[in-house]
Amino acid sequence: MGGRRSGIGESQIVETLRAHPLFREVPLEDLMGLIHAGTWRTWPAGHFLFLEGDPAEGLYVLLEGYVKVVQTDAAGQEVVVQMAGPGEPLGLIALFADQPYPASARTMAPCRTLWIPGAVFREFLLQHPAVALRVLHLLAERLHEVHRRLLEVSVLRVERRLARVLVRLAGRLGRRTAEGIELALPLSREELAELCGTRLHTVSRLLNRWQRAGWVRLGRRRIVLRQPHALVALAEELEGPRGLGS
Repeated sequence: MGGRRSGIGESQIVETLRAHPLFREVPLEDLMGLIHAGTWRTWPAGHFLFLEGDPAEGLYVLLEGYVKVVQTDAAGQEVVVQMAGPGEPLGLIALFADQPYPASARTMAPCRTLWIPGAVFREFLLQHPAVALRVLHLLAERLHEVHRRLLEVSVLRVERRLARVLVRLAGRLGRRTAEGIELALPLSREELAELCGTRLHTVSRLLNRWQRAGWVRLGRRRIVLRQPHALVALAEELEGPRGLGS
């Protein structure tokens, strides 16, 4: 475990944890006990919180910034399996399976985390069974998302897959601006291609066409959905705007 002690305040940590369903109903005294048992750290962009195959000694909760979770395939290429934002826990599966981390977690921007030792978090769940049930629900959601992405890669056109990825990211990690819904995380086109299971050239071609149509605005590692309803219609094949990348 690397990094350094963070200057983030306890009240901000409580606010961030309370914003996530896992910790929303935990009594303040118990939540403070969990926070005090952990370590708060700051990480630069491009740093690995943990590597695939590392012993899973604890749980990371992302307090600020964005992290991508990646696995390496047989050819040595990275495959993005999750994008995480503030409040999200990282390392849950390995912690409960008593196995090494199955993927690597790399910061996409400067981040702050709370690291909780595995034994402490497991004891916390024994004392708070409602949180344990929400952990199971979260793991089930992540498994469902993996299955859904595998199905989409098999049966959906690339333009629909890309539209679905953008709509989901906007729902989880988007913020409203005067231009539209901006994806808060600094996402590259290469990372979008990995999420869609396609090539960089294809994603760039579609995004450029959608920008010309006024659906999105593009910048350096920045995407704004100017007409999110058009992307939703394409993602779900509803009546309305048709894809421009066919």
